[in-house]
Amino acid sequence: MQQGPQYPYPQYPPYQQPGYPPPKSGGKTALIIVLVMAGVLLLAGVGVGAFFLLRSDDKRSVGAPSSTAPAGEPDKYSSLPRCSEVGSRMNNLPPLSSDSPAEPATTSGDKIQLLQLTCSWMKSGSSSGTLSMLLAKSNRPGSGDGPGYAKAGYQIEVDRGAKPITEKIGNATKAADVDYDQSGPMQCGVRFYQGNVDVTVVVTAADTTDRNIERCRRNAHSLAKAASESLA
Repeated sequence: MQQGPQYPYPQYPPYQQPGYPPPKSGGKTALIIVLVMAGVLLLAGVGVGAFFLLRSDDKRSVGAPSSTAPAGEPDKYSSLPRCSEVGSRMNNLPPLSSDSPAEPATTSGDKIQLLQLTCSWMKSGSSSGTLSMLLAKSNRPGSGDGPGYAKAGYQIEVDRGAKPITEKIGNATKAADVDYDQSGPMQCGVRFYQGNVDVTVVVTAADTTDRNIERCRRNAHSLAKAASESLA
């Protein structure tokens, strides 16, 4: 039998069997190169796609506000009535001292702007009434700072001992009876808030002999109701 061609040993790896032609490595090398390049291109494509996907998500997150962001109570009122408008809702009130419009208060801050209205109804020999309204306008619409200020005024009075009123006082959100120092003429009052308005009503008896607290409170409730219903 004729012997096949022989090749020197060092030309091939030890695991090659002599007598057989070595496999051609060029084809495998080209295949490996092609596969590597395909893998690189595939990874690059995935990276570019992820990049644009992330950019798209970023634009959506920046461009649209979060639907879960909490929103504060909006301001309900933007102006205050005149004192004469409040008085017109009551009978047998003493004469109104002045009918000046509301003015900016000096206690405005970074979060709110305050507008104040002060009214007085007085007559010698009869009980008198005073009214103070504070309108808190939020500097940032929708922040809830204005209504929060009005509610805080009411809550401070309750913390001092004012008694929450269970009956409805006009359109007031919450109202409380306030008792004052009774060493002089008897005084009683109502503190309430309505939207972004903080209101204080004080009724003073005609003289020191009038000690009827129930009548004083009825008059205070009536004035508070008129003040509440005058807000629009």
